[in-house]
Amino acid sequence: MKVASLWGRVEVRRYQYRCGCGYQGYGFGDDSLDESGYFPELLGRLQDAAMRMSYREAAGWLGRWRVKVSKSQLQRLCVALEGTQQALGRERLAQQAHQALPGREQERGRRWCIEVDGSLVPTRVDGGVEWREVKSAVLYPMRAPSQRYYVSALGSAGEFAPLVHGLLRQAGVRQADGLIGISDGAVWIAELLGDLGVKRHILDVYHASTYFETLLQGLGFPEAQRAQQRRALLRGEIDLQRWLNGHLNDPSLLGALPTEARKALHFLEKQALLNHTHYPQFRREGLEVIASGQIEGANKHVIQGRLKIAGARWSVSGAHAKAFGRSQLFSLRPIVSFDTVRHVAFPAA
Repeated sequence: MKVASLWGRVEVRRYQYRCGCGYQGYGFGDDSLDESGYFPELLGRLQDAAMRMSYREAAGWLGRWRVKVSKSQLQRLCVALEGTQQALGRERLAQQAHQALPGREQERGRRWCIEVDGSLVPTRVDGGVEWREVKSAVLYPMRAPSQRYYVSALGSAGEFAPLVHGLLRQAGVRQADGLIGISDGAVWIAELLGDLGVKRHILDVYHASTYFETLLQGLGFPEAQRAQQRRALLRGEIDLQRWLNGHLNDPSLLGALPTEARKALHFLEKQALLNHTHYPQFRREGLEVIASGQIEGANKHVIQGRLKIAGARWSVSGAHAKAFGRSQLFSLRPIVSFDTVRHVAFPAA
């Protein structure tokens, strides 16, 4: 049979093929052919390119390396791979979600951080475009933030929750480990973190500082003093509950607050009562992360960097598969190996 390779199309014997291309970067290990018509290593590079850039750009970039593939061919191959990856990955995470965490609670555990957020992407609907939320979670050891595990999906919070539960098992979280949740205060995220059993839920200090700035403006603080207070909050030196109790004990101040400042105050009071803003205490407990920089970066680079490129319009299934695939591209370890995906998408030759 003839298959495409980095050196053009070559003819090989169907049942006596060994390429020895066990390239660990893609998790290869099975070098047998499949019905895609491409060498395994090259098929992985096609998918990688299409994950990082548009199909048109990817086809052009591959062409400079003498890989002849049209935009439509590349899209056909990658849609099959991504759809299969998303289906297999969701199934595996859903299965793992019902498994007990390994180990015993009496063991010495470590701390993990989990950050959750959503990002709007354009999807096609009859007569126009509808912006829908891709939900993402990033999980990493507190002292090793580069060892990140991602999962992303377009759907409801109820559909997303089992994927995050499965991600904990996929990453190797144990019963004795402690989960630290960091979020922007959204209700659906708070409910998810509570369901996961986080030991500390922290309001992202950058979101808190934005509301704090609005409140300070409403209270008439001069610019220099606002800047000083906000820097202290960002360093984790201000307990917002104590600050509010100490600065807002005069009822006349509350009555004179503008509408936006009143809304900011209501939000901060709610988060303080939930014990999400005790930043000095968090520092004393040795919690090194009080900001959601990891998930903000994921929204920008993992999701928006591909799904919000100029002119992009996605079907719901396409956005779902691409978001899931991108989350696996940047994860420390994929949920399903590349060889498993390609052999399901394109049965073995």
